[in-house]
Amino acid sequence: MLSAEAFTNGMEEPDYKERLLRNQRTRQALMSVFAEHGLDAIVYPLQRRLVVPLSEPNQADRNGILASVTGFPAITVPAGFSPPTANAPLGVPVGMDILGRPWSEGRLIELAFGFEQALHARKPPPSAPALAAH
Repeated sequence: MLSAEAFTNGMEEPDYKERLLRNQRTRQALMSVFAEHGLDAIVYPLQRRLVVPLSEPNQADRNGILASVTGFPAITVPAGFSPPTANAPLGVPVGMDILGRPWSEGRLIELAFGFEQALHARKPPPSAPALAAH
């Protein structure tokens, strides 16, 4: 907050303008990749390291920001679990992002649904109540 309060007109700051230019270059680069390779989507891990503690102010190594900086639609799906450790005896759930071209939300939902149906990576937590048979 102190950093933000230091700016009198944040939209006129050189750093802000540089970020907008970087975001535009990232959008253009991604659109080129989509077109060059005839892709509907790009798939990548949601985060590059398993856990970023909440107490850590820098939430680096999280790839989910790609959708945020480009404005492109993305959907995250369960992709499995890490190997168990002493701190996470069941492993840590890991996610996969599916990033699409602008206005491709319908296609992303199709891809995510197909992936989830094929992999069945989600495991309900042990504390979740069992579903009653209908």
